Amino acid sequence: MRHTDILKQAFRITWRYRPLWLFGFLLALCGGGSGGGGGGNFNFSSGGGEGDFGNLPNIPEIDPNLVIAVVVGFICLILLLAVVGVVVQQVTRTALIGMVRQIKDTEAVTVRDGWRFGWSNRAWRIFLLSLLIGIPATILTIGLILLALSPLLLLFLDNTASTVLSIMLTVFACIFVFILLIIVGVILAPIQELAWRRIALDQRGVIDGLREAVTLIRQRLKDVAIIWLLMFGVGLVWGIGSLIVVLPVSLIAAALLGGIPAGLVYLISQSGWGAAIAGVPLALLALIVVSSAANGLYLIYQSAVWTLAYLELEKPVASNQTPDDLPDTQTLTPDPL
Repeated sequence: MRHTDILKQAFRITWRYRPLWLFGFLLALCGGGSGGGGGGNFNFSSGGGEGDFGNLPNIPEIDPNLVIAVVVGFICLILLLAVVGVVVQQVTRTALIGMVRQIKDTEAVTVRDGWRFGWSNRAWRIFLLSLLIGIPATILTIGLILLALSPLLLLFLDNTASTVLSIMLTVFACIFVFILLIIVGVILAPIQELAWRRIALDQRGVIDGLREAVTLIRQRLKDVAIIWLLMFGVGLVWGIGSLIVVLPVSLIAAALLGGIPAGLVYLISQSGWGAAIAGVPLALLALIVVSSAANGLYLIYQSAVWTLAYLELEKPVASNQTPDDLPDTQTLTPDPL
């Protein structure tokens, strides 16, 4: 396997095929990326003795039932957005996998092809696989963290020796658990990436896809390890680039989109609250959109690398299988529209 060629081909696919950008943006927006950073810090100081926000109005009496209704409605809205986010995340992830395979086969892809591939039972099975891996991993993480913090119980003995011992044991336990969780993450990450593609591209079930992904890694451990290391390096470079380029650009966009209307409202009304209400939502919107667009490109590249790597890893394995065991080589047909 020519590992660097895979990275170059993934970069070409990411930059050239614009239909991928929509799905990468949605994937980042719904949980694939790190969203933004610190909220916009807008200071509209007047330099006088007056408070920027003026005299606070008297707070009217509010019906408790109305407060409860608003809180319940807000919680329901958050839950609805969470469900929509999970659905969009699985659909877009599945779509990117299928679109990259189609690009490799036909050199053409459209947005409609992506929706057709992503909105299918493949996405549902990928979601189930994510739960199958994620729930035990979360339980294990919580259990290990609680175990690492358990020496703090010695503090209840209330003497100097037990306090020192408690702190020392907790520090060493936290370091050990941190390293252990990194190792678990390193093991699970390539398994999940290849299992996703086994399910999406070869129409396998959840358990079969997971088992065959593990088998594939055992057979091609060196190649998988090299791809993981290369992507780890790419991730570090992207993280540094995000801090140097993406974050400042996002903050500038937030300052422009939120600061201009906020400044106009403040000049007209001399109200800091009015300026904040006018500017902060637009600033947050700009911050989220710009950062999601940038993170989306990285997620497209990451998905393309693992999809291309999977297609290469699969070749020698498929050649030794019987016709009944060969994976489904069905490809999407490019949409003439």
